[in-house]
Order: sequence, then C-alpha cells, then structure tokens
Amino acid sequence: MTSLLLLLALASPSLSLPGTPYPTPTGDVWVETASPGAGKPREGVGRGVIEAPPERVFRALTDYGHWSEFMPFLQKSAASPRPDGTTVAEHVMKLPAPTGERHYKVRFHQKAEGGTWTIDWAYVPGSGNVKDHHGSWTLTPLGSGRTLAVLRLYTAPGGFTPQWAVDRGTTETIPWIYHGLRQHVRRSRYDGP
Repeated sequence: MTSLLLLLALASPSLSLPGTPYPTPTGDVWVETASPGAGKPREGVGRGVIEAPPERVFRALTDYGHWSEFMPFLQKSAASPRPDGTTVAEHVMKLPAPTGERHYKVRFHQKAEGGTWTIDWAYVPGSGNVKDHHGSWTLTPLGSGRTLAVLRLYTAPGGFTPQWAVDRGTTETIPWIYHGLRQHVRRSRYDGP
C-alpha cells in the first residue's frame, strides 16, 4: 500500500493526496479537487489502479462511442472521427434535478508516446446547453498488466444548480467512473491490438 501511495504522489507532485481513499466495490480511488478560479466549479482529480495493461485501457477509453456503457448519467455517446485525427462526440446526460438533461459535443485528442497514454477532451463551444466541460485521462504502466489511471474532470453544467452541488456531484461520481471503467475494459472487443 505504501508503494502505491508513493507512485500516486509521484504521478502528480503538484497535487497533494487526500488522507482517505473512496472505497469502491473493486478497489480504491483517490479523489481530490482543485480550483480553476473564483466562482467556478472545482475540477475533480481521481487516481486509481486498473487491473489491465495501459494499451487495453487506452483501447477501451478511445472507443468514444461506447462511453455511455461506463460513464454515470451519460445516456448517449455518438462519436465521429475527423480527418485531423480528433473525434467529436455528441453527449446527452440525464442529471438529477434541478440540472436535468444536458446535451453537448466534445472534441477528443489522444496520443500514446514515451510509455504514457493520454486522452483529453473539451466542450465544443455553442454545441449544447452546458457552460463548460473538459477533462483528461493519463495512463501509465504499474507493474505487469496494471495501469495507474489519472482522471481530471471539470463540469460547469449551467442552469440553476448551485456550485456546491456541482462540486459534490463531481467528487462522488469519480469513484463510480473508475468502477465502470474497471468492468468496461474486460469486454472482449478490447482483447486485440
């Protein structure tokens, strides 16, 4: 456990680890938040281990049309590859009241180099009814057949949802994203290269 905490700290030295992980049915997830500026919802940062090699986790995460299979509240995730190598996905989320349904598009970028796999996405301005939404995954090997996965997630849903509720929702949702991803990577469609 001590070596895992050390590896997690080294993965992002600019952020301090919280004292207690959030337990999930299949493992722990360390969650903290960072402020992107006054008056904005906090960005959630999660760290957890996925029992699969980074290449497999990357294949599952870059299968953007299937994100609704593991992301909480995401009802639709239709993806369209673009000639520039990016992918634009249309997302529809069903969030609890008072936020309700949110629809928007995000543009994904991905790369694998130097032993690190990264995916980032950002809201396509004017494409929906959210103020902002962006995030990233960073995957690094953690021994044989294991991956340290770091998720950064920022959502400003707009509407009448108070900022404290958005912050709490982000913090509580991150462990369930990891829980879903840990199951999602086991699908046989991610077996091959």
